[in-house]
Amino acid sequence: MKKTLQVALWTILLFTLSFVYMDSNEAAAKEFTDVPKNHPNYKAIQDMQKNGFIGGYPDGTFRPNERISRKHVAQLLDKALKLPQPTATKALYMDVPKNHPYYTPIMKLSKAGIVGGTNGKFNPDAPITRIQMAKVLDLAFDFNMTTHNAFDDVYSNHWGYTHANALFASGVAKGDNGKFYPNAPVTRAHYAEFLHRAIEANKSQANTGKVTKNKAWDLSNRLTHSIESVLIEGKSKNQSFSAIRPKLLTYATKEFTDGVLKDYYPYACTECDSFLFPYKLQTEPLVRFQYTQPTPDSIDVQTVEFADGLAHGGFIDYKFKKEAGNWKMSGYSYKPVGTKNFQLTVDEAKTILKEDYGRQGARYVNVTYVSKTQDISEDPVSKKPYLHDRYIFTVETDKERVQVEFHSDSGMYY
Repeated sequence: MKKTLQVALWTILLFTLSFVYMDSNEAAAKEFTDVPKNHPNYKAIQDMQKNGFIGGYPDGTFRPNERISRKHVAQLLDKALKLPQPTATKALYMDVPKNHPYYTPIMKLSKAGIVGGTNGKFNPDAPITRIQMAKVLDLAFDFNMTTHNAFDDVYSNHWGYTHANALFASGVAKGDNGKFYPNAPVTRAHYAEFLHRAIEANKSQANTGKVTKNKAWDLSNRLTHSIESVLIEGKSKNQSFSAIRPKLLTYATKEFTDGVLKDYYPYACTECDSFLFPYKLQTEPLVRFQYTQPTPDSIDVQTVEFADGLAHGGFIDYKFKKEAGNWKMSGYSYKPVGTKNFQLTVDEAKTILKEDYGRQGARYVNVTYVSKTQDISEDPVSKKPYLHDRYIFTVETDKERVQVEFHSDSGMYY
């Protein structure tokens, strides 16, 4: 019985040591017997080992296909982030007491709001799914969601939609033929790869204390999507505004929640193409996007939404405010194009076409300007007619060669 217990304890110790710090000289020279040079994650695993983030088993293996647990995810991330020591006087989770070997990293990440539990438990030994990992890495490295619909199997109503898109926009997640496989468990090799990419991507992010364009773009996408999701979900469940208000306060200030959002909620629609905010900002910020930071805790954004058959097109103003360390929406206005319109230039139109066709899967896009004429449209408010330029382009891709009519007032093309 004693020998069996010793073997069991030794097995646990070996597994624990497999993802811990190693002497840098030893790590730099070590090759794992089950991770050959042609392994798809070889470089990431080696780099992570050389930097002291991961190690292998005493038998020389790394066991790349084993599932990684939540506690080991916390341990590795703690090494990468170097968070301050926990100051809590009591444990947060009933299954992670103070004498738990992973108590410190789990508490560090919990205090930082990166990980959490359910019903008072952390479930440290449970495997982590790819979408759960996306959330953890997104929160840990504060990535920017500057794209939408990155993956075919992470729909806009999925709770992890913003996190998966943020990882794609940051180059951390690439997907497999357009799929993310959100519910698949994460292996040791894959986590090493994702964490390696996250660390590298984080190095390229500016850390000056000032808000960057990508961060302002991120808030314009992330907060609007999150608020809209809460409104639509509440409406589909026939919930009162007071029932969804606590969720909305996660993403919006009290004044904006009890003003604009409360007034809009009775008109929210779950089965139509009308939304409170512009549906998706992807191409627009590449040509028309301005932001200012009046104070360290406030951001003002001015951008546009191009017409696309569903949207008429208009000018957007967002205001964001930081409260208790979290950015929230504090203001919003939308004015449709009319006598005041975008007046997009030929070069701006080319940028829009190249970006949109590229996003549709074209490997190369060549846009050639052909001609310009004038068109007449009607202001939707004043009903006054106004002139605007209409461009003709030839768009050639690896899939097709078409002629495109582009309207400079709204960004609509066909």
